[in-house]
Amino acid sequence: MYKKTNYNNKTKEIFENITNKLQEIVNNGEYEKFLKFQKNFRGYSFNNLILIFSQFPDATKVAGKSKWLKLKRQPIKSSKRIWIIAPIPRKYDKKVKKIVEGEETEEIQTIEYNSYRYVFVYDISQTEGEPLPLQSRNLNSNDKAYFYEKLKSFSDFPIIEKELSGGVKGYYSPSEKQIVLKNTLSANDKAAVLLHELAHALYDDFDYKTDRDLSEVFVESIAYIVADHFGLDTSQCSFNYILKWAKGEPKTVIELGNKIQKCANKFIENIENYELQNIKMAA
Repeated sequence: MYKKTNYNNKTKEIFENITNKLQEIVNNGEYEKFLKFQKNFRGYSFNNLILIFSQFPDATKVAGKSKWLKLKRQPIKSSKRIWIIAPIPRKYDKKVKKIVEGEETEEIQTIEYNSYRYVFVYDISQTEGEPLPLQSRNLNSNDKAYFYEKLKSFSDFPIIEKELSGGVKGYYSPSEKQIVLKNTLSANDKAAVLLHELAHALYDDFDYKTDRDLSEVFVESIAYIVADHFGLDTSQCSFNYILKWAKGEPKTVIELGNKIQKCANKFIENIENYELQNIKMAA
């Protein structure tokens, strides 16, 4: 029978390495930079983003050698490889006992799973050749008042501005399906708070009564990535906010990492598509 023990050990070793690297990122005070880093790598898993960042924190676009060659670029000979992980589909046969019509029988079931191995990629700065096609953003990231108004029109939920007491800047009401913002905030702050509350409304499926810490880490991480993508700096408030709710525990972030990444990418894509549709309608 096929044995998978060695592959399990290797996979465990790989993911322990990833956890350690994220711990280093948090300990070194670089989690804020890591969140910004994510927006350039929508095609990579959260775990691979940790590996890329830990080796090349200034990377902006990475690919394997074959992909760069297709783009008419090639790695510079002196460049250091960036190691990431790639899944390897595997399977083995396992004997399973079953009771059929009162009698015990044995059958063979095929168990499928992934093990992992290291592969390497290069950042664009480590390559030379033909320039890549320019990629433009649809939103005007220099005008935050414009961005705030665009987010309001993008939202499927009514946005209400009113006086809020204490340090409350805004909230999403699931029962009333509306978002409330403090009316005295600047355009930048309104946009940042609105992103946070939209993330609650659109993607947050945690039970807020029992998992408020996970909910807040999840939502503010999404808001931070999306804000940075559109040129809105929320680092002063959101980074400390995230670590407060994560209680300094990197495993909390790893467990949420893939979910954060997928939802942030979807959020960015939806905003960009909304803006593109408006441009086409106005043309």
